[in-house]
Amino acid sequence: MKTLVMTSLFVGSILLAGMGYNMPSFSHFDANNNGKITQTEFEQGQQQRMQKQAEAGKMMRNAGNAPMFDEIDSDGNGYIDKTEFATHQKNRRK
Repeated sequence: MKTLVMTSLFVGSILLAGMGYNMPSFSHFDANNNGKITQTEFEQGQQQRMQKQAEAGKMMRNAGNAPMFDEIDSDGNGYIDKTEFATHQKNRRK
């Protein structure tokens, strides 16, 4: 019984992570903490995240589906603000 519970918890956590519940936060990308994410910060944040996942031995099946900077910068002003980031994260959960 204990093994079944532990297995269920493990599988459940994998499924939740795959459904976008393990998404990075705004602060993960906003390296200089100025409330804006530049394209450089965004790309560096993605690389760091992918490197950590690879080091942890996680499969990177959806790396090709990673969002592009322009997809999140909806107003095209050259940076991602907290509202744009939150909107994008919310839409990815759907």
